[in-house]
Amino acid sequence: MTTGASPEFEALAAELGRRIIAAELRGLVLRFGDETRIVGVADRMPPAATLEGTLDELLAVLSGQRGADELRALRWIGNPEPYIALLASS
Repeated sequence: MTTGASPEFEALAAELGRRIIAAELRGLVLRFGDETRIVGVADRMPPAATLEGTLDELLAVLSGQRGADELRALRWIGNPEPYIALLASS
């Protein structure tokens, strides 16, 4: 693990990984700057999508501060829809 992300980010990313596995989705790559976190990977299935942004933006996403439309407007590689419900604020 590299040192660019805060312990809060790492904990929120790990929690998202658990929720992805519980929802039986494939993993998600979180990319910020030169760093990458892969969350929710189980059974050797490769991640299905990538979400790219600044560390601050990804922290806001992981902490539930973005609605579905805001999430869709972010930079995604792959289909974001399976992850929107797990990430969107109420």
